[in-house]
Amino acid sequence: MTGVAACGGDDSDAPPVPTATSTADAGAAGGDTESEITNGSKPPSITALNELVDTAVDPKIPSKDKIVLVEGSEKDPAIFDELVKARAENSDVDWVLVNPVISAGPNKARVKVRIETAGNPPTNAESTIVFDDGRWKLSNETVCNLLGLYQVKSAMCAA
Repeated sequence: MTGVAACGGDDSDAPPVPTATSTADAGAAGGDTESEITNGSKPPSITALNELVDTAVDPKIPSKDKIVLVEGSEKDPAIFDELVKARAENSDVDWVLVNPVISAGPNKARVKVRIETAGNPPTNAESTIVFDDGRWKLSNETVCNLLGLYQVKSAMCAA
């Protein structure tokens, strides 16, 4: 045990070196995800994106405050209420964004959506996020595809 203590003593003089794991853990533990969402130089982490999704489907947050989360949602702000209702009524359908988040050119990135329905194995669907009006948002296409899971129509989705 003395050897272990001596190793710890040697490390205390060296400055801590952040690792990819500790950085990811810090983000997952509540890092500044808003700055990730507003940084157009690189796509945000999966943690930041899932917080964005959680906000979009939070029944306590007014729809007018969610418009900044989804590309084109100003065409149909009430869609957030429909999405909250559809998720509540269809508890056998669940989805979450999963790694990796991959840059797909300027102001665009790809991410997978893991979709789970009762009695079926999970499936991953390709989706996109866009940097628009100074922040990363779920793309119109992604949200319209998710609405399709619940057979919900929206003015923001192509006919």
